[in-house]
Parts: sequence; structure tokens; C-alpha cells
Amino acid sequence: VENKAKNRYSNVLPYDASRVKLSVCGSPFDDYINANCIPGYNSRKEFIAAQGPLPVTVNEFWRMVWEKNVYTIVMLTKCNEMGRVKCEKYWPSGTNHFHNISVTTTSEIELESWTIRDFRTKNVKTAESRYVRQFHFTAWPDHGVPQTTEVLIDFRHLVREHMEQYSRHSPTVVHCSAGVGRTGTFIAIDHLIFQIERDSMVDIYGIVNDMRMHRPLMVQTEVRNLVPLLECMFKKLPVANVILHAWQKTFSIYFSKMVWLR
Repeated sequence: VENKAKNRYSNVLPYDASRVKLSVCGSPFDDYINANCIPGYNSRKEFIAAQGPLPVTVNEFWRMVWEKNVYTIVMLTKCNEMGRVKCEKYWPSGTNHFHNISVTTTSEIELESWTIRDFRTKNVKTAESRYVRQFHFTAWPDHGVPQTTEVLIDFRHLVREHMEQYSRHSPTVVHCSAGVGRTGTFIAIDHLIFQIERDSMVDIYGIVNDMRMHRPLMVQTEVRNLVPLLECMFKKLPVANVILHAWQKTFSIYFSKMVWLR
């Protein structure tokens, strides 16, 4: 009840076992943020799936970024879509303080399908500074897929290049509005590309099931939307050609299993 105002949607609540816990500053409820640790291909806590910040949770969002040593943020929603607020604009135009964390936007590069922003974060108590990069994908409609799926694959590669510069102990925050649909799909795509490139196989059911054990509704109704995205991956990744036929034959089995997870 005490954390009700910190949840954007009443039906999307983090599992307690995997939720991100913040330090307690005063109230015992200060450790709460609607976010979960999510396994990726490389580690069991490679990602943090979070809801889009609310006005009352922006401080907690930046506290999470600082405390969990986050250097990469992936934003998959616009702040407003179809006349509805999907996410609070949690970054400043210049410099702003969010509790004990100072955030300065140092650069912003706006491209056709995404915007890249760099932030300098500073702990005002210790004077320690870190740089964080936000990859804001703007071509993904809610409850759908981008019109050109190739652009999402290119965006993932751009994000991954930045992620690889940092330790595996530095999770990447991924969020949309609820932190389950587009967020889950992006994390699944990253995992699937690794499987194709390194293992010459895909396990859609296994990946989605594993994510849903850590956060409810991951991938949500976008399960069917993985089909065109996967077909795009097969075209763009040469090594995937060897497993294209097998995937086409087995996908119906994977999908029938995933329906029970929805």
C-alpha cells in the first residue's frame, strides 16, 4: 500500500525475489522501485527491466542508476504517445539534482529513429562522477513493432557496442512505459541474436519463460511480433541461414507453448 503511488500500472508489479532494492535513506519503504533484474545471454543480472519513471519516482530512478553502477539506459517509448503520458521526462535540459545525485545532460544527438543522450552523474556527497549514455528509440509504436524491423536490429547493435565497454557487473537499464512489452521484446532480441551468432540455435520459449520468472508479463502481447523481427534477423545475420529451415518448422511449437505463459 505504501508504494502504490510508485507504480504506473496496478497490474504490473515487480516480483519481490528479483526486484531491484535501493538503499534505505529513511523510511523502510525507500528501497522500492518498480524494476526487476533480468537475465541475459551473458549473465543472470545483465539487465534491469523498469517501468517508465513517474514524477514521484524520478529520484529513485537516478538513485538506481547510481547505486547499481549503470552506464547504459535504453528507452523504448516516447514520453507522450497518442495523447497519453507514457513516461516522465526524467533527464534535465541542463543540470538538475535528484536527491543526492546531480545529473547534467552533456550532449544530445537526434537521428531519424533514435536519440542518443550523454549524462554526467555526480554523487554530491562523495563528489564521484560517472558518465551514462541513454539510447532512446523513438520508432516503436505501443502494442506493435517498428515499420522497418531492420532499424531495431541496428539499434540493438549500437546499444550492445556501448554495453561491451563495461563490466558484466554493470547492468543495462531497459524501460518503456510498463517495462514489460517493448522492454521484454528488446531483451529477448538481444539474447536471440547471441544464440544465433554463437550457438546456431534459437530458444524463444526458453528465453521468454525465463524472463517471466523474473518479471510478470515480459514481452506481453508482443510474442507474435517476434516473428517478423526474427525473420529480419535471419536475413541480416549470415550465420543464421543454416538454421532458418529448422526455425520455421519449430516456431509453431514454441508459440503454442508461449500462449500458456501469457
